[in-house]
Amino acid sequence: MNEKQPEQESDSAREGEMSKDELVLTNDAMDRFVKVFEASARRWELVIYPTMLAFVILAAYGFFLIYTLSRDIHTLAVNMDPEMGEHLTHISDSVAYLSENVRTMTRRMDRMTNSIDDISVKMTAMENLDPMLEHMRGMDASMRNMTITGDQMRNEMTYMGRNIGRPLSKMNNFFPW
Repeated sequence: MNEKQPEQESDSAREGEMSKDELVLTNDAMDRFVKVFEASARRWELVIYPTMLAFVILAAYGFFLIYTLSRDIHTLAVNMDPEMGEHLTHISDSVAYLSENVRTMTRRMDRMTNSIDDISVKMTAMENLDPMLEHMRGMDASMRNMTITGDQMRNEMTYMGRNIGRPLSKMNNFFPW
């Protein structure tokens, strides 16, 4: 058993030595890691800080642009019409009135559409009335003849009125009343 004890002691001693070596390796690895991390951080600092500075400058410039744009629009609005609020109220009222008129016009157009649809249906029904239309065309010729005859009668009445009026006008000169 004595022999086993020194072996156990030597194993435990080796473990102690290994832990010291491992610690040395671990410390050495940690040093290397820290150095690499610091170098990497320096590289990132070269990128991040200028980028942040550029972002701040761009943000400030954007704010400046928005501020000047709103100031210019305000100046333009004031110089254009100082009573713009009143005019916008009138415009709003006019738009409401226009909207109501458009609604009325739309309702009337709907009614007209319905009426035209009714007329279209009735006209379609009239297309089947060809015999009646032929008879009406004949009546058209008769009406033309009646018109011509009436015109001739008018001419005759005018001529007759002239013939009667001349002798009466001469007789009226003789009568005192």
